[in-house]
Amino acid sequence: MASGVKVTDEVVAVFNDMKVRKAQANEDEKRRRKKAILFCMSKDLKNIVLDDGKEIL
Repeated sequence: MASGVKVTDEVVAVFNDMKVRKAQANEDEKRRRKKAILFCMSKDLKNIVLDDGKEIL
């Protein structure tokens, strides 16, 4: 059953970047990769968006 809530392109891009383990990543890239991100509903409750400032590096 679909809820009708959409996921923004920004959320998809950040999620895919976070979950992909890059074999060639150097130590600096590994340190900058986000460990956790909080997603939330937009004010109009129609989209899932990134919760600003709620990222753990």
